[in-house]
Amino acid sequence: MHARIPHPWNPRGLIAAYAIAALLVLSYSVPATRALWDGLDAWIALDLNALVRTSHAEQLFWASANLRVFDYVAALVLFGVLGIYVVAGRNAPRAERVARTALIVVTLVVLVGLTREWLFTDVRRASPSLVLQPFTRLSAQVGFHVKDHSARSFPGDHATVVATFTFLVWCLAGRRYGLVSLVLATCCVLPRLVAGAHWFSDVLIGGVVTALLTVPLVVFTPVHRLAVAALLRLHAAGAAMRGRVSEDRRHPR
Repeated sequence: MHARIPHPWNPRGLIAAYAIAALLVLSYSVPATRALWDGLDAWIALDLNALVRTSHAEQLFWASANLRVFDYVAALVLFGVLGIYVVAGRNAPRAERVARTALIVVTLVVLVGLTREWLFTDVRRASPSLVLQPFTRLSAQVGFHVKDHSARSFPGDHATVVATFTFLVWCLAGRRYGLVSLVLATCCVLPRLVAGAHWFSDVLIGGVVTALLTVPLVVFTPVHRLAVAALLRLHAAGAAMRGRVSEDRRHPR
């Protein structure tokens, strides 16, 4: 089966990604449309927080979903998607699927690390749980610490990670795996929204725009093809070396 390798240059993809990012940032920056964002943020935050206003069972559920252990479980599930792609993917031979998966992981770590240092570092915004009234703070309702507030909620860290991951998976592993990643990404960021640790715009403007600005530099340029080719050469060299070692063991001199 022949690999359906993305074209090394995708100018339409680059233009579309940066145009969407620019429109989102512009709408968030201009006072007239920022008022619409603020209204939407407040409405979504209060509406989601209503889920935990009266039900203690709901409070325990969403509080548990905001624990650090949930983040580890979510990470395992997301990387499980990559594992399934390596085993059962159909858009490339096995060796290339392994190379694409390695590229996704390395790119995710590098891009998220860089964007934390360079993008939106000057934005200061308190989370909805510190601003809106009345607001149910999960940490005051359950008997353990819950991530339900932040003095610097923008951009959402979870949203940045899962948006970058989903974009990479969609482009390099295929739409089916991208859709699964999108559903899982929504499940990852929803607990923070319910708890009031982040605004909706922290997710969309902070997380999604970050992915739109960074991931196209990899997937819509020759970077991804060059990286995959280099990883395949490393894989072939490793396989050849293992073959020589095995041959020497069978036929010692």
